[in-house]
Amino acid sequence: MADLALDPLSAGMGLTPNQADCMRVIQELMDLSGVCPSYQELADELDLRSKGAIHRLITKLIERGHLRRQPHHSRALEILRRVPMPTIEPTFVLSADLAERRGQ
Repeated sequence: MADLALDPLSAGMGLTPNQADCMRVIQELMDLSGVCPSYQELADELDLRSKGAIHRLITKLIERGHLRRQPHHSRALEILRRVPMPTIEPTFVLSADLAERRGQ
């Protein structure tokens, strides 16, 4: 049974599981590096083949008020509303090659 505290729909956030996972990855990567991840980095972390799928997820997160684009900046998203992060065990881990590129 899913932890209701982490279920974005039951928590009143109105996010699909994929949108919530995308938001968690964005939060973690921005917390670690202070820089917004690229669409390719997000696609790698979420095991998606298409950057278009990432674009759709980000667009929905913006529409739902979780993110905002910063005008005139590339790779610039601002987190407006955070989603709960897992407290026991993360649902995702930085892939080894991305961690290596970031020097972690």
